[in-house]
Amino acid sequence: MTDSQRLVESLRRRIRACLDDGDRLGLFEPRASADLAELHEFCLSHAESVPVEVVETLAWLHWTRWQAMPDPRDLDIARALFTEIRDTFPELIPPELRNPDRARWPYAGARVLADLAADADPAHLDTAIEMLEQGLAAVAPDDPHRGVHLKNLASGYVMRFDRAGAPGDLDLAVQAAVAALRTGSFAESGADAFRETLEHAITRRYDLHHRAEDLDRIIDVSRARWQTTASGDPGRFRHAGTLAEALYSRYDEAGRRSDLDEAIAVRRAEITGDRADIDEALAAFRAAPVPEPGDHLDRAAFLSRLGTSLTYRYTVGGVAADLAEAIAVHRVSVEMAPDRPAGLRGLAITLRMRFLTAGDPTDLEESVRLARAAGAALRPGDREYGAHLTVLSQSLRHRFEHTGRVADLDEAVATGRSALENLPDDEPERVLCAVNLLSALRSRAIQRGELADLNEAVEIGRAALAPLPDGHPHRPLCLSNLALALLDRFDAVADRADIDEAVRNGRAAAETVNPADPDRQAYFFGLARVLRTRYQDTEQPADLDDAVEAARTAVALTGTDLPTRLYALGELSLTLHERWRATDGEADLDEAAGFARLAIDACPPGNPNRAGYLYLLGRVLQAQEKVDSAVDVWRDAVETASGPPRNRIAAARAWGAAAAGREHWPSARAGYAAAVELIPLQAGRGINRASQELLLADWSGLGADAAACAVHAGPPGEAAQLLEMGRNVLWGQLLETRTALTDSLRDRAPDLAERLDTVRAALDRPL
Repeated sequence: MTDSQRLVESLRRRIRACLDDGDRLGLFEPRASADLAELHEFCLSHAESVPVEVVETLAWLHWTRWQAMPDPRDLDIARALFTEIRDTFPELIPPELRNPDRARWPYAGARVLADLAADADPAHLDTAIEMLEQGLAAVAPDDPHRGVHLKNLASGYVMRFDRAGAPGDLDLAVQAAVAALRTGSFAESGADAFRETLEHAITRRYDLHHRAEDLDRIIDVSRARWQTTASGDPGRFRHAGTLAEALYSRYDEAGRRSDLDEAIAVRRAEITGDRADIDEALAAFRAAPVPEPGDHLDRAAFLSRLGTSLTYRYTVGGVAADLAEAIAVHRVSVEMAPDRPAGLRGLAITLRMRFLTAGDPTDLEESVRLARAAGAALRPGDREYGAHLTVLSQSLRHRFEHTGRVADLDEAVATGRSALENLPDDEPERVLCAVNLLSALRSRAIQRGELADLNEAVEIGRAALAPLPDGHPHRPLCLSNLALALLDRFDAVADRADIDEAVRNGRAAAETVNPADPDRQAYFFGLARVLRTRYQDTEQPADLDDAVEAARTAVALTGTDLPTRLYALGELSLTLHERWRATDGEADLDEAAGFARLAIDACPPGNPNRAGYLYLLGRVLQAQEKVDSAVDVWRDAVETASGPPRNRIAAARAWGAAAAGREHWPSARAGYAAAVELIPLQAGRGINRASQELLLADWSGLGADAAACAVHAGPPGEAAQLLEMGRNVLWGQLLETRTALTDSLRDRAPDLAERLDTVRAALDRPL
């Protein structure tokens, strides 16, 4: 046997082993590569008289290698060698290459796609796509397999985009997938497989460009997949989820209510089936067997997403049934997957919302507990950790507003800070987290008067706003909340630049907010506040008129059911009272009284805002010369333990002044005495000295007024006591805290110093 014959036999055995037994590795073993190289050398040295069997063997070896592990070089060599013998020995040519119209090439290209590894040479993918493209050019329009070839080509384009990132490949993929579906020839794959390919290609392009027309097509394809899948087929459940998510995305972008309604209807249909009772349907859904072990988590997530959609529709329409169903759905989701953080978070949010409307404190307590559990299930660095901490911070802040428990407010601030630290700069939730922290800091500043909290709130608001371009959906939210933080700081330090910036931001927020935004009333409420405050500083009538109109708009937008209604009502009462003071219009005063009463009635039990609205109503009643009624209202404000000390002191002082004006000295003494007794709460320990002095400056002379009334009412000893109490609040605290020693302790043992501050603050609180 000559050397060439030996090599041919050796290589043919390897070819047959691959074709007959699937042994592809034998084609690439070192011995095979050496034999192949030696046979090529033989051809080069016998160029004029190479036997046909040598050319055939070389050609088939390269062809088989290319099919086993696509390499364009193998394909090019195989083509060239087969060309040499095709005319004389056509029977030796593979069918894919024997046909000059290349109609068989798409099959070979499909095989290459199916065998490609994730780390394969990109050239192999290019070759497969080229074979599909060129082969399709030779396939007749009515060929029953043309649709399958186009579907495979679409998949190849998407695969190449995922590896190389060329956007044009996605356009080609969509075109090929649409053409495949239009053929109507689905072979054994079925129409749903073709729709799946199109859905995948369009979704990848939408993720890249966020074009509205692509989202529309995703919805159309997903809807067709859901509607054409038989009931009971596991795929129908997945298709419902895909369709609902796409509808919700379009609602989020375009604000079309019908999309939100359809998203809810699609998910609900998969849960309820033919059952009319939602509780019965949820029980059956929970008890239904799952095809795969992990499917119960998917079903729990499906429920959770329905609950989220219902919650959002409730915030838009205020329909109590939506909130009730959302809570029921979220509860079953949590029961199915009790350790799933997203489910715990969803139920925490809905329970907090029900508390804000119904006022049941057990809902708020459960909301805090669930939010804690959701955060505890994650760790710093987890993708959702910051967002879950934000929910806990919000629930704690609302519990403070209900109970007046300052520890909740401190924890809300600390948790909000931690949430912001654990969200990356490009995380969409970061803006909402920043706004929540800003709100918590403002609440604490209002409660304690700490200027550092206001400064931090302003800086957080500016930092959140800075990267948001015009038109960003969260920009109005940041503008409005920054305006309120600047307003609070203006109230504290009277810097005109703050209130002017607040007005600019408030106007911009109200002008640019999406008309479909369910919280739109809050932007007009904020604008009314900043305009009214600037009027008090500049006395420009236009600011006051604009404030009244903004407040009226806020009230109109809240309807009758939204929990934020009380804030809009209170602000409208304030602005109308302010305009009455400027114009003496009785109609404004009557309206102010009516809206103040509505605001008080809208306050849940324990709400800290109640003290402020009672103080406002007292001022209106005093203006209507109903002084006895005003004093009664102010007394209620003073006794509202959850109210900020500033509002309670103002009510006590007004009570004392009104009674003194009518020479009702015992009542006047009681009012002023209440104000003096509350001052330590306003300038409590834990607030730096500069902030304490700013706060106490507002109440200068209270001790003297209280003493004067006590002189009239007797006994004289009480007058001296009240005078000393009013004069010595800050001085007494400075003596008791021994600042120098505290600072030294803070330097040497900061943890111990912090514990000391906590104990002092606790001792300052009334029993």
